[in-house]
Amino acid sequence: MAVIIEKDGGGGGGSAVLGFILGAVLLAVAVVGFLMWDNYKSGGAPKAIVVTGQSK
Repeated sequence: MAVIIEKDGGGGGGSAVLGFILGAVLLAVAVVGFLMWDNYKSGGAPKAIVVTGQSK
């Protein structure tokens, strides 16, 4: 015979809200990471400054 155990308080609405928030955070991190990668690949990274001197 199967025993059904039910928790008090309903059906896990907090987990859905937490999952939605974590999904939104993950999406935001992915967008920022893509924009940083795209900027790096398009040459937006700072260039090295080379100073050369000549002795007289």
